[in-house]
Amino acid sequence: MTLAPPPGFRTLLLVDDEPALLNALKREFRSAPYEVLTATSGEEALAVLADRDVQVILSDYRMPGMSGVEFLAQARALRPDAVRMVLSGYADIGAVIAAINQGNIYKFLNKPWDGEELRAVTAQAFAHHALVRRGAQFSQIFENTSEGIFILDREGRFETVNGAFCAITGYSEADIVGQDHHCLLLPQPGRPTPEFMQELADGGHWRGELWLQRRDGQVFPAALTLSPVCDGNRRLVQVVGLCADITERKGREIALLESEKRFRDFMEFAPVGMAIVNLDGRLGKVNQALCQILGYSREALERLSFEDLTPDEDLAADLAMWRRLRQGEMPVWQAEKRYLRSDGSPVWVELTAAVLRSTQGVAQCFDVQVKDISERRRDQEKIRQLAYFDALTGLPNRRLLQDRLEQALLRARRHQQQVGVLFLDLDHFKQVNDVHGHEVGDELLSAAARRLTRCVRQGDTVARQGGDEFIVVLAEVGAPAGVIRAAETIIASLAAPYELGQARIRVDVITASVGIALFPAHGSDSQTLMKHADLAMYAAKQAGRNGYRIYDEGLAPGG
Repeated sequence: MTLAPPPGFRTLLLVDDEPALLNALKREFRSAPYEVLTATSGEEALAVLADRDVQVILSDYRMPGMSGVEFLAQARALRPDAVRMVLSGYADIGAVIAAINQGNIYKFLNKPWDGEELRAVTAQAFAHHALVRRGAQFSQIFENTSEGIFILDREGRFETVNGAFCAITGYSEADIVGQDHHCLLLPQPGRPTPEFMQELADGGHWRGELWLQRRDGQVFPAALTLSPVCDGNRRLVQVVGLCADITERKGREIALLESEKRFRDFMEFAPVGMAIVNLDGRLGKVNQALCQILGYSREALERLSFEDLTPDEDLAADLAMWRRLRQGEMPVWQAEKRYLRSDGSPVWVELTAAVLRSTQGVAQCFDVQVKDISERRRDQEKIRQLAYFDALTGLPNRRLLQDRLEQALLRARRHQQQVGVLFLDLDHFKQVNDVHGHEVGDELLSAAARRLTRCVRQGDTVARQGGDEFIVVLAEVGAPAGVIRAAETIIASLAAPYELGQARIRVDVITASVGIALFPAHGSDSQTLMKHADLAMYAAKQAGRNGYRIYDEGLAPGG
């Protein structure tokens, strides 16, 4: 069974009309961290592109029928974001120009190729593709968000603004780019104009509320968030800013101070939870939406304080933020945090709190808004699961595996310990999948994943590499014998019979071939360890399967 790669998996398409050369090319990438597809003609390659998301294409130049350049030109129309490269022994200047003009080629490589250079250039092509795609995603966010976004240079001049920022300030992009940011700041008698560039140059962030003036002179209150962008020497290069018109919220604050009745009516019908909180933290007035979020009656809730609603582990940090807010160290506190419902269960909320002050500037109470974001947090958790975990087995995927392996190596270097990397493949899986079908095959993979998880310690990692391949990272290993015992336990566990499917089909042909690589003996970095464990696994499979093999230099290509 050929399983579709997980989301975010990288794919390379090799195109050459000579099967021997195509196989030699494919061997160059046998240890690469991406899927390799092949095609022997331009027509066949276009069919692959129509069905699969391919990030990098490496094509021969001279092929019978459709030439490499003709193919790449059509590939560009079919997959415009794929990075296209030519590999050919026919490299005159006319060929190069044709390839660049018609196919928009990233690199033109010559035959015979240098394997190390070929792999390095291909890795660069994948990195280039990721960079371009991230840039396109950022551009979509930048242009389509409803919040004003701007970028200042190191001198405080506008470099870039989005459409929302122009709508808020009344400036067109052409009007404001190149102007100093002070053109928006409204001088206030008795109060110095805020100079936040120095604070940002020191590596800090700035968040606050200011009175700004639009291009037509109209004054409005705005919430600004400014973050520095620094170079490798921690020198300020740019400032990224977010700007929101808070006229509506400021108007609400004034209304709250001017009319208790209007405030009560406003609170009662507001779609978000609202409260007036006394300076000692006790809830003075609450609305029905907040009662629904927290599961209390109005009378019960108004007898509590926010300390009563805060989990013990969050209390110290929350009290510090309330104190900073009251003392004027920050104009507003915005956070995603947990509160406790009446039944003791946690609820995730988006909190916005500000201090209401008298005309003399004396703090009177806190104006608090609470929005239930439980559904959004669940959606974020689902996104995290999709990004870092395999959808079928629930095991960490390649991305999370890489992070955990790097962390294990950092700890091992710090404490002079070893790390074991086990690369394993289920023997005879294709036979089971072909005989009993994909559903049974998927159930077998899930059952194998559960067995693997039971074979390791809590601090170890079991990940699905793809298909019927799994990776086990044994952290904080004292001696190689411990890794060998773990491998033997895994092999024995996976070899036990399975009962699968609604018919409870007994499957007793599954075994495992395991390759072992140890840090630091067999590699000092994650890529090398994964590669060597993979080589050892293939050696175990060639030796008869249902066993393990520890990497040695004789397994390396040419060894």
